[in-house]
Order: sequence, then structure tokens, then C-alpha cells
Amino acid sequence: MNLKEHATRVAVLRVLLDAVDAEYRTERHEVLDGLRTARAELNLKSVRVTLPDDTPVATLTLVDPRPAVVVADEEAFTAWVADNHPGEVETLVRVRFSWQRQFLARLPCLDPVVDPSTGEAVPGLGVLSASEPRSFSLRPLPGGRERISRALHTGTLDLRRLPPLEGGEEP
Repeated sequence: MNLKEHATRVAVLRVLLDAVDAEYRTERHEVLDGLRTARAELNLKSVRVTLPDDTPVATLTLVDPRPAVVVADEEAFTAWVADNHPGEVETLVRVRFSWQRQFLARLPCLDPVVDPSTGEAVPGLGVLSASEPRSFSLRPLPGGRERISRALHTGTLDLRRLPPLEGGEEP
């Protein structure tokens, strides 16, 4: 298979993934609402999932969150801890993130790293070499998703030619 064929598969699979993900989120919401209703009306917490031939394949169960103590007022809690457990309070000294981001962005990627205004080497900074690309972006052309969906719907694109999903057995 050549690069163009692989790229076509990626674009098609992405459209399918997005469609399946949207359907999955919708169905999950429906099931959660249904389980909540079944619990309220029937005190039912779980439901068995079966195939059309009644073969059990999964169980869906409501997960009950546990109550938790949280810090609702950081300042008040810190003051209380400082008064009652002073050894547990720490002072943090760090460079403001916004300044650091701006400072680093204007530095050339040369080792040693020097302050452009003074020419002085800046301790604690180094240059990280660029790595090999680890990803790529997929930007469908205008109407591209719709054309892929239409081709899938009309059979112009044959899903049987896409790679099989992992974990399943071949028929």
C-alpha cells in the first residue's frame, strides 16, 4: 500500500471515528439517564447487555461517587494550617510563568543560551534539539467530510477494504 492509500484510510477512519464518537457520547448519555431512572423507579443499579440472540456480552453498572472533603477556601484553610500546623506550610519561590514564556520565546536556540540584552550566559537554560515529528494534522478540505460520508453511504468507499479492527475474530 502506498502513502496516498494510507492517507485516504486515515481521512476515512477519522470521519468514522468522529461519527462513532458522537454516537457513542449520545448513547452513553441515554444509557446514563435510563440507569438513573431505573434506579429511582426500580432500585436497579445494573443492566445486562446481550446480543440479539440473548448472548450476554457486558454489564452496565451505575458508579456511585463518594462524598469527599475539598478545600473550598484556599486562603482560610492555609491560615488555619499555618496557625495549627506551621511545619506543614511552605513558601514557594518561582519565576512567573507569563514572564518566563515571553523571555524564552525571544531567545535564539544557541548553546550557551545568552540574555540578548546583556550577552551574559543564562544559568539553568539549555537548548533541546528538535525531535523527529511525532504526529501529523488532518484537515479535511471544505466539504471533504461530507464527501467521505456520502461515499461511505453510497458504497463508493468499501469499509471491507479498510484495516480490520483489532481484538475481533475474522468471520
